[in-house]
Amino acid sequence: MTSYDILWRIHAVLMSISFAALSSGIVISRFYFKKKWRYKIHKKLGITAGITGVTGLLLAFTIVQISSGAHLTSPHTILGAVTGLLLILTPLAGLQIRKTKKKKQMKLSHRTMGYITLVLIIFTILSGLLFTGILRLPISKSGTVVSAKTVVSSGQGEQQSVSSSSFSENQIEVAGILFSWRIENGYLEGELKSPGKGWVAVGFNPENLMQGADFVIGYVEDGNVYVRDDYGSWYTSHDSDISMNGSEDIEVLGGGEDESGTTVQFRKPLSSEDANDHTFTIGEEIPVIFAYSNEDSFTGMHLKKGKTKIRF
Repeated sequence: MTSYDILWRIHAVLMSISFAALSSGIVISRFYFKKKWRYKIHKKLGITAGITGVTGLLLAFTIVQISSGAHLTSPHTILGAVTGLLLILTPLAGLQIRKTKKKKQMKLSHRTMGYITLVLIIFTILSGLLFTGILRLPISKSGTVVSAKTVVSSGQGEQQSVSSSSFSENQIEVAGILFSWRIENGYLEGELKSPGKGWVAVGFNPENLMQGADFVIGYVEDGNVYVRDDYGSWYTSHDSDISMNGSEDIEVLGGGEDESGTTVQFRKPLSSEDANDHTFTIGEEIPVIFAYSNEDSFTGMHLKKGKTKIRF
């Protein structure tokens, strides 16, 4: 078990405790308001929810830095940051009720903040489950797809699958991913071999983290290879070229998945009319980033990443 796995489980436990404490505090305040012990228990539960929640969120930041250093602008992270702020402010507002002269207004503010925090923490947990792939929504299979028998690229027709030995001229291993490539008739033909059972990606010439990278991302599911042409739209995110007024310029040459991992073979032009695509110059050295996951999608969180420089 890796440090990421251990920290992730601790994070999940802390957020679950925070949710349980916050929920219990609201229930006690709502239905046991006549009990003498209500205030002390409610106060302790509120403080517990705040401490465990904020600790869990700080731990989540550490997890992201260990595993990727990215995804800090994901919906889960943003929701978590807002929730963490409210987990601090809500108990503080509650502690001021007995000190202020405007007790009625402060009680209303405290109660409202508590309800909002509860709703946000539910959405934060759900988004976290989606983010890690534990909970899945139906995935749109947009992109280029190749069956076991024929290769189809944007309806252009059929091509033959390429033997792995054809790419042995140039090879490099980064973050457990073996990247092999060759330059052929104005195209970069590449093969990505990942130890994971989900998507694998390569990003050419990023400007900063993921921003500006020309991505090829693909995965294998039910005997089909799905590949998409993406662009690093932000430091920690990427989107399909098509969604950014670009074009799908990746052709699938083959691929598969077995016990050893996932293989995706592709072809992309050295130069295209898409402003989101990198223009390759023979002999140039550019930064290249790699990542892989165990999730079959174009958006799931990666397990491992790496960066190097390659002269094409």
